[in-house]
Amino acid sequence: MKKVRALQILVYIVFGLFVFQNMAADMWQGFKDGWNDGMGTTSDVKRYGPTLKATIDGSFISQKNNGEMKIGENYTLKNIIIDSDIVVNNDNISANWLLSVLDIGLVIIITVIVIRIAYLINKVIANIVEGTLFEPRCIKLIKNTGILLLLFTLADYAGQQVSYQVLIAKLHVPLKIINTSAFNFGTLVFAILVFILAEAFKQGARLKEEQELTI
Repeated sequence: MKKVRALQILVYIVFGLFVFQNMAADMWQGFKDGWNDGMGTTSDVKRYGPTLKATIDGSFISQKNNGEMKIGENYTLKNIIIDSDIVVNNDNISANWLLSVLDIGLVIIITVIVIRIAYLINKVIANIVEGTLFEPRCIKLIKNTGILLLLFTLADYAGQQVSYQVLIAKLHVPLKIINTSAFNFGTLVFAILVFILAEAFKQGARLKEEQELTI
């Protein structure tokens, strides 16, 4: 039983670290921006807007008109992109309020989904220990986990797109923002495997019931 409890705690730790990894940097940067702005109100220090993390097209700083940069005698860089924390020197720049609400809302939704997935996985572990793996309630838990994984994939992609729209609303010429949004096919494949697993357990439950009736 101790091993099972340790496994359940590990599930929560892993999912907690996942949420922390995706949110901690933004939260810390937001805290620093707020602190700096707060200090600026008590002095004549210039206030800045938010620090935005973005991937930008680096051709505007290149030495050639075609977006290339010569490095030494042997290397020419092409298709230059830059991952950067951009400090906006204008605190009046902001995105449409609807985009901001969507951005925050999707972050909350994704967090809730991740917590719910961790909870369902722990419920499945408990069913395994109790020997009720082939019971309808356990199969339903597995299916619900698959559904939540699909929702996570969609919400994550939507969140990336909204974040991109927020960036292009705040960052203008000469910066050219690159859309680095990517659909999470790894999670999608995992969700499909979970559905296959649920169906396998469903068939196992049917065979078990037939065997009991035969006996």
